[in-house]
Amino acid sequence: MSAIELEPTALIDLAAETGHASVALRLHSAAAGTPVYPMEPGAVETRALRDHAHTRGVSISEIELVPITHNLEPDTLRPLLQVARELGATGLIVTGDIDDRTLLIERFTAICKNAAAHGLLVHLEFMRWRAVGTLSDAREVVERSEQHNARILVDLLHLARSGGTAKELAALPPNMVNLVQICDATAELQGDIIAEARGGRLTPGQGALPIPDMLSALRGTWNAALELPGLGEGDARRTALAEARAQTEQLCR
Repeated sequence: MSAIELEPTALIDLAAETGHASVALRLHSAAAGTPVYPMEPGAVETRALRDHAHTRGVSISEIELVPITHNLEPDTLRPLLQVARELGATGLIVTGDIDDRTLLIERFTAICKNAAAHGLLVHLEFMRWRAVGTLSDAREVVERSEQHNARILVDLLHLARSGGTAKELAALPPNMVNLVQICDATAELQGDIIAEARGGRLTPGQGALPIPDMLSALRGTWNAALELPGLGEGDARRTALAEARAQTEQLCR
């Protein structure tokens, strides 16, 4: 989301120019009217993108964003999973958008099984305005799925705004969290929660979130990703992303 208006090749170039090791690609529609860059398995364009990423020294980490809704049939994601494998991605990011917890877990489990066949983790991201809105919600779904490739994605903003704490993170089993999206924010929500998530985040160190406490509470190994929409364009964004990467590296030590 730091540069969601850029198509994948340009996003990879931006990552290379700002010292980032990988990118997550928006290949599935998160919501009507939002940017998405679908790709077909076996297509020349898919191979070309993989080769371009390799040339630039940038890997493709996750494919996003799949809301698990009543209308989503897990088997319809098979082409997306095939593309993910062809690109060398390591995971799929999903959200939980079904209030019926039993049905949600059933569909999440099916997605995990299909993803496992392609060597992919499935990262369940919680957001306060969704059915899976808290860390405890996500933990319940992941644990009840009993899938070896099921993980929780922790976005530090969503953790804070949903009332989550470092203590809750420390209580998770080791390695249940594989991916952490990092940003900063004001101590209290100012305005609309969705608007803040999509454009009101702050660079790490510029806000009031207890980022060091949150990160040090995690057990096991995990990967850090910047989630910083709203940084502008061109040189201004390149400078901001490079500085944010350096600051994040300091926080993760």
